[in-house]
Amino acid sequence: MSEWESFFKNPSDQTRGLMVAAQTFGSFIMLPFAPLMSDGFGRRKTLCIGSAVICGGVLLQAMSTGIPHFIASRVLVGVGLCIATNAAPLLITELAYPTQRAPITAMYNGSWYVGSILSAWVTYATIKTLPGSVWAWRIPSILQAVPSLLQAILVWSVPESPRWLVAKGRDSEAVAVLVKYHADGRQRDPLVYFTYGQIREALSIEREISSTTSYLTLFKTPGNRRRMRIVLAIGFFSQWAGNGLVSYYIGDVFAGVGITDAPTVGLINGSLQIWNCFIAISAALLVDRLGRRLLFLSSNAGMLITFIGWTLATAFFSTRGDRHAANAVLGIIPLFYLAYNIAYSPMLVAYTVEILPYRIRARGFSMMNLTICIGITTNQFVNPIAIGKLGWKL
Repeated sequence: MSEWESFFKNPSDQTRGLMVAAQTFGSFIMLPFAPLMSDGFGRRKTLCIGSAVICGGVLLQAMSTGIPHFIASRVLVGVGLCIATNAAPLLITELAYPTQRAPITAMYNGSWYVGSILSAWVTYATIKTLPGSVWAWRIPSILQAVPSLLQAILVWSVPESPRWLVAKGRDSEAVAVLVKYHADGRQRDPLVYFTYGQIREALSIEREISSTTSYLTLFKTPGNRRRMRIVLAIGFFSQWAGNGLVSYYIGDVFAGVGITDAPTVGLINGSLQIWNCFIAISAALLVDRLGRRLLFLSSNAGMLITFIGWTLATAFFSTRGDRHAANAVLGIIPLFYLAYNIAYSPMLVAYTVEILPYRIRARGFSMMNLTICIGITTNQFVNPIAIGKLGWKL
């Protein structure tokens, strides 16, 4: 928005890319340590710590006085985000009822758009009501802390992971959680003791293999190499499918088709996030019915077709000034996200966990997260420079 650009004295494309990517740099810093915190402190406590760090980073961001200050605050937000997003999916997966685990895990990733909707519409409101004021960007920055603050408080109303409790020798507490949430209070329900037995067996296997496996194990056998090709590919594709352009630089994308009015861009962005959320949650509920392979193939084919149309329409507007081509872009972008969200939003986490054998699951999941961080970092840093240099050719 113009108020943000004016306050920071119209940063160059390189500086703007660094300011956006700083959050991912923070996640990089914390990536090796977040799993240790989740396993050491517990899922709930780690989630609370991560949320508190995010709140601190957000407040620093809202009070930024210059570019270095803003970058430092974004790094701190990234540190907290890495901590929280390591613990959150573990807690959700380990608490979920067995038959509901796949759709709930898929919905976790798709729920990103709930925050995106709030962010988009708050920003639209401040652009409309506070034109020319620094609070047009400071208020959305401050309000980023609200979900994390609520999470830090409300997480204590959620039970701790039974798997973590068993790992720490607190078996009676783990059984109590399973009785209450999986068996509706029935002490002798067979599901409780079947699940408890599975947890103990899994932990025993994990302790046995921890001394015999390493990251090299991920690539030692043909089967594992094939799995890792898939895991690394979907991690990278989830950030380099074209979605990063709209996710992080929607203003530049719409400027390329002649839409520069900030309230108009905000209105379109807010509407797009509602659409994205609807598709992502709907796809999460259909994962078990339609199958993973069909959704991934349909998604990739759909993105290829729509991105070609998007590029051609932008080129016609840039070279010929064709207003109809600009309008076509506005229609194609939701279709692109329809294709993206039917697979990559719900299944990025769920499919990775499913195809990796237990003995390499944790390390394989870490490798996928590393790939995502690399993809996001290069995406956020390179895109503004590339858009400035290449325009529609990007």
